[in-house]
Amino acid sequence: MPGIEQNKDSQVGRVHRWYYRTLYRVATGRNHLKQRIKTLYHYVANRCGDGVAELRSLSWAEVRDLFLFARRRLREESLPQVAGGLTFTTVFALVPVLTIALAIFTTFPMFMAFRTALEAYFIQSVMPKAISNTILSYLTTFAAQATGLSAVGAVTLVATSVAMMGMIERVFNRIWRVKAERRWTRRILVYWALITLGPLLIGVSISLSTDFFSATSSLVGNVFGALAYSILSIVLTSAGFTFLYMVVPARVVDWRDAVAGGVLAGLAFELAKRGFAVFITEFPSYSRIYGALAALPLFLLWVYLSWLITLFGALLAAALPVIKYERWWYEPVPGGAFVDALAVLKVLHGASRYGDTALVSSSAIRTRTRLGIDELDTLLEQMQDKGWVGRVRTDPAPRVQFGKHVNDTGDNWVLLANPETLTLAEVYRLFVFGGMPVNAGVAQESDDPRDVAARRDAARLARHVEDAVEAGLGLSLADHFGPAVDRADVPVALS
Repeated sequence: MPGIEQNKDSQVGRVHRWYYRTLYRVATGRNHLKQRIKTLYHYVANRCGDGVAELRSLSWAEVRDLFLFARRRLREESLPQVAGGLTFTTVFALVPVLTIALAIFTTFPMFMAFRTALEAYFIQSVMPKAISNTILSYLTTFAAQATGLSAVGAVTLVATSVAMMGMIERVFNRIWRVKAERRWTRRILVYWALITLGPLLIGVSISLSTDFFSATSSLVGNVFGALAYSILSIVLTSAGFTFLYMVVPARVVDWRDAVAGGVLAGLAFELAKRGFAVFITEFPSYSRIYGALAALPLFLLWVYLSWLITLFGALLAAALPVIKYERWWYEPVPGGAFVDALAVLKVLHGASRYGDTALVSSSAIRTRTRLGIDELDTLLEQMQDKGWVGRVRTDPAPRVQFGKHVNDTGDNWVLLANPETLTLAEVYRLFVFGGMPVNAGVAQESDDPRDVAARRDAARLARHVEDAVEAGLGLSLADHFGPAVDRADVPVALS
């Protein structure tokens, strides 16, 4: 029949068109993916080359200062002590976290394959094999028993898990020198997403990778298969550390810094795992001492090493922006805040008098002064409290973007004080004396003769200091900076 034949021809034509459109889209997507991978490869290669060239250009004095900076940061953060505290918290919170993960896998049977892959990865890659089976068996048993708890017990488990995540965030905020923490509602959402989605995403990635290597195992030998699995383990571990460094701190972290810290932590984790396995194999005396409980002290030691590696990677990710953009060689000295404050005021004064706009972004100020994020925030907040500067937000907070460095909060600042009346002496009093009188520490209410004499001497000293400050620093900001402002201190844009 002509109508039926014509209908069949039209259907066949639609199928052919759909088939060719699909092939075209696949080919176009493949070419686009290849182009993106090629771009990423060239970008990473160029950045690595720039980093190596920059390291080679350092003098011996700068290399020495760099090591001193690393030692100073390690001493300031007290990583061994912090890792010990996190180990203690992990012992209590590991079972609740595992219980929540098992509940998710049990509730949705479709995820059981992911759970199997996650357990296999735990045995093969997360811990040395000598103790991983024993520890996983204990943890699974404890978690299975915990699933039968009452509503109050379930709430306690969730609270314990959230408390552990809160402690981890506080430690990371301390490493990144974050002052303002997230709101508690946002923190709860982030913690819950990490606890619930984290194991699921890890299980999915491991399951897909395992299926891929199983499908291609006939094409490669055992040696290449083992090498590929080791590389996969390092990549997944590094990706997990990178994700942790980007999500947990209450600050926007440049993905390149997070990747650097994640790769360092991933490599160190793999080396530590192999070294720990050699230690267990070559020195089995611990089993004769502890007997059936031998796995417990080894597990605690491994958790401690894992946290130490995690914190070292976090410290690198937090220190890289300081090394690249700030005064990493600088050590705070008494009176240094006064000099830094004048440098900030000079930038704001230049923008207000000679710039296209009086607004200056935080990143522009940092570029010209090389002050750290925390140093600059502290200075600006003190000057804002005095009414000298004002904060203006014109754009939303920056987000992480490929190929762009994000290192400030999106705030802009403007000079509010009159530079003709604001004197250097006022700035000196604020940043050297903290805005307090010189004799503020002397008891003012006591009638004791000794306190009265001390109060009289302090008042005399305060007058001398005030006279000296006014005589030496009586200039206004406008007179001090002068009309000839360096054009390098005048921002041409807000960023």
